[in-house]
Amino acid sequence: MEENIIEELLNIEVELEEVQDQIKSLLDRQEKLYERQSELQSILEQSKQLQQEQDEQGTVGAASSVDNNINLDWSGKFEWDSRADDIRLNVFGISNYRANQRQ
Repeated sequence: MEENIIEELLNIEVELEEVQDQIKSLLDRQEKLYERQSELQSILEQSKQLQQEQDEQGTVGAASSVDNNINLDWSGKFEWDSRADDIRLNVFGISNYRANQRQ
């Protein structure tokens, strides 16, 4: 009888330690989640402020920037062209770009 009580006490102590470890783990996780929540709220607030500033300035500047990029000629040579050609041929075994792929 006494042995059963001692065994049960030991089992309870082990289970209590496990529960305590789980509580610690959950508290650590909770702290990390609160930190991430705070970070995300800060980012969201900054985004809202930026959007508000952009709305106040209007979209004229953004539209003209897009128009400028549309009119640019992208058909020239770039510094990475030779590396891209080398990889295209030697890695993938493709001798030419597809039609309109290089534009």
